Amino acid sequence: MPCVDDQGTLSTMPGLTIRKPLPCAKCGYDLNGLEARGRCPECGSDNIATLALRLDIAAEELTRSAALVRTAWALYLACAGSVLGCFIAVSPILKHAGTAVDLPAWLFSTLNKLSIAAPRIALFGTTIGLIGLLLVLPWDRRRPVRRARFFGSGGFLGWMFLSVQPPSYEIALMALAAIAMVVAALTPLLRELTPHSRFFSTARHATQSTRDLLIAAAVCAATGAVPLYLGQYLPADLDPTFDVALYSGIVAFSSAMFLVVGLGYRLVNAHWVLLSVRRPPPRLSEVLGE
Repeated sequence: MPCVDDQGTLSTMPGLTIRKPLPCAKCGYDLNGLEARGRCPECGSDNIATLALRLDIAAEELTRSAALVRTAWALYLACAGSVLGCFIAVSPILKHAGTAVDLPAWLFSTLNKLSIAAPRIALFGTTIGLIGLLLVLPWDRRRPVRRARFFGSGGFLGWMFLSVQPPSYEIALMALAAIAMVVAALTPLLRELTPHSRFFSTARHATQSTRDLLIAAAVCAATGAVPLYLGQYLPADLDPTFDVALYSGIVAFSSAMFLVVGLGYRLVNAHWVLLSVRRPPPRLSEVLGE
């Protein structure tokens, strides 16, 4: 049986030929009909290097099924919904910016329109995520699936309920609990689908751990609550209060941005997984022949 090892070498009997359309990894020339040990006639690159890049030997033994595709779609919709759901915090931030900073009329008008649209975007996103976990995710008894459906759907339901409330900092902070539920619920699905995508399994710089996301949510909630507490329960003329509130707000905003970026990375990861599951690379036995 021919195989491509980690060094990109071909260990097989001599004379094997590429029997399917296979674009060269460097120039795109179709290598169909050429020897596996040969070179691309257009650019001179090794055909073995193209085989190593185009094929995913590690994923060849994995099951390919319609249920797997549905699981990947459910993960993608849930990740997309979690990113859009973060717009729940946009309205209070923009309203505060509009009152605290003297903005040009055109910019103020644009931010005001975005502030009005943000809750609708958040509601749309949470609805997408809920549909993905309730209707698209296959109904089976595997633990990752049951966990994602139960906790993820619960998180999106709470997130959806908060999205229809009048926008405020309090609502945005409460949404962090729902975000944490969704993040924790999707982790087993993402871990289960990882072997099906070589891009995801090798691009570790573009991944975000669940622990980091949960810590960011906790820090954002804790520091974000400090300015609200100081503003409600302490005298407004207490000078140190302003500094504490300012620094706490900066930490909360930084943690929120880290969380949003992390959710964006997860969406990219889910996109890679979905592409690999929908259009898996050909098997080595299908590409090479006598």
